[in-house]
Amino acid sequence: MEQKDLNETSKAESAVDHDVVGHGWNNRLCAWAWLPAGAGENTLIRWIRIVIRILIILVREFHRNNLTLRARALTYTVVLSMVPMLALGTSVLKGFGAGDQMRQAAYGFLAQIEAASSPAVQGSRDEPGDGGREDHVQDTDAEAEESSAYTMVPHLRRALDQIFDYVEKTNFATLGAFGLLGLVIAVVMVFSSVEDAMNIIWVTESGRPLGRKIMDYLALMILFPVSINVGFAATALIHSPVLLSKISIILPFPEMIDLLLKMIPVSVLVAVFTIFYRFLPNTRVQIRPALVGGIFGGVVWLLVQTLYVLLQIGVSRYNAIYGSFATLPLFLVWIYVGWIVFLTGAEVAYACQSWQRYVPAGSRVVPFTRLALAFDILRTVYEAFNRRSKTTLSQIAACLNISEVRIKEMVSELDRAGLVRCVENGTGSITPAAPAEQILMAEVFDAIIGSDSQTTPGARIACKAASGAKKALGTWTLREVMTITGKDDFSETIRDFSEKGKKL
Repeated sequence: MEQKDLNETSKAESAVDHDVVGHGWNNRLCAWAWLPAGAGENTLIRWIRIVIRILIILVREFHRNNLTLRARALTYTVVLSMVPMLALGTSVLKGFGAGDQMRQAAYGFLAQIEAASSPAVQGSRDEPGDGGREDHVQDTDAEAEESSAYTMVPHLRRALDQIFDYVEKTNFATLGAFGLLGLVIAVVMVFSSVEDAMNIIWVTESGRPLGRKIMDYLALMILFPVSINVGFAATALIHSPVLLSKISIILPFPEMIDLLLKMIPVSVLVAVFTIFYRFLPNTRVQIRPALVGGIFGGVVWLLVQTLYVLLQIGVSRYNAIYGSFATLPLFLVWIYVGWIVFLTGAEVAYACQSWQRYVPAGSRVVPFTRLALAFDILRTVYEAFNRRSKTTLSQIAACLNISEVRIKEMVSELDRAGLVRCVENGTGSITPAAPAEQILMAEVFDAIIGSDSQTTPGARIACKAASGAKKALGTWTLREVMTITGKDDFSETIRDFSEKGKKL
């Protein structure tokens, strides 16, 4: 039994490259996280291993994609396009009869933070006193007003006031067609920058066509203010006395009612993040990973933004340097922190979807893995062809749950070997190069493993091993392999094919 466990551990360590966790991580932890699940493995241990693998992927991809630098670029882009975006969003809300909801949403968020950041002052105002109570309240208000210059909330409120003042002065009637086109271009630039960051996270090289970009981005631009309006409507509905009385019967504890009221903006934010993670990447993102990323991004975004304001990070330093101009750097840092959390949530969604077949960039890929990937790609292409549907790189990557870059490398090799054909019409479609009954398994083996004409002892041994493998494959074709069992797991199909070949 011990020898069997030792063999399984050595196989896992040989299959997982030590670069999976990079410098500073324990290689044994990585090898343990990438061990194949055994038949009698404890469920808790299996879930712990999955969580550790997801965390490893998250840390590696966060540094590899340089998300802090991309958050800075997105901050700059958003600042340049903030007024046009808010102008379009406000116009959408005005069409629903709620034109001031975006301003109220921003002010409501700051009011909650301000109330949480000054409990002592609030408590002192409510504390009863003697005859000097009014003087005490006036002194407290004066101290609060004097100290407000050294807190974060007034700076953010001042920045929002200036932004929404510009938004209210926007007159679509005087802009004309070119002015309206400029607003749309500004909005498209912001969403395009976010999509580029998403595609890098999801290792997707190709972006959407321009026409689809405009349509999708405008749909998101309409969805975002509508979601704010829905959140406000739900909050107002729950705050109504009639509904509160009914809720108090179901939830008799006031703390539970307060928690329910606080969960409404969190739920709206999680829904918006989930939609962005689901539809912005130019690849197929499953709903569960997108929802996990949305929950992480929405909750952590609120927590980090609240802590950033409560801790007054950088307020005293920027006040000492910039004085009355401290609002600008503090507002920029506030947006920057939000983008870091948003991109990290996208990485969480990517890690949750790709943890099963994740291979780090630059790590060693054994020939067995490359050969298995070639068989999987051929099977996917030919099955789609039999259904009379086209196949693209992004579809194969989503079907096999492998990065599009690695799929593209393997498709290029299969194209050079004459096994598939890449259609050069801008769609990135991949078609079979010949009928499946004419694709020999030995031919695929030669395309991936290759051959060498050297006469060294090592080359002779390698040629003998390759000849044995091709002899085992015999004259089997891709069509015969695909129709052996019809099982979903292709490795089981290959195993059945090998057993049937031995009988021949």
